[in-house]
Amino acid sequence: MGLVSLLQRQVESRAEIICRCRNQNLPAELGKASFEPIEDGVIFIKQHYLLDSSHCDYSSQVAKICWDSHMNLWRLFIMDDQDDENWLPYPYLSQSADLTAIMRELDKDPKSLFWDD
Repeated sequence: MGLVSLLQRQVESRAEIICRCRNQNLPAELGKASFEPIEDGVIFIKQHYLLDSSHCDYSSQVAKICWDSHMNLWRLFIMDDQDDENWLPYPYLSQSADLTAIMRELDKDPKSLFWDD
């Protein structure tokens, strides 16, 4: 197993933990967290539910974490409010060699940029 696949497994494992913990503590009406693996990282998704519904009404991408092999850093991005095809560097911690720091920032969301509507 190469280094790249180990990094991918690590980021997916931590993404799964974040989503599971977030979903245990919130009612569906406030949105559920999920993620999709991408090449060298993951995209976090907030699933939106109508009141008293058990089915997702729509979903929105909220964050992207990816490994930059040229810089040997993890990078954190947020979705551009003006263009939902464009990712912007997260202004408070856009990159780190420490995946735990990036994941903690996403999980705690101290600036309410990821999980709040």
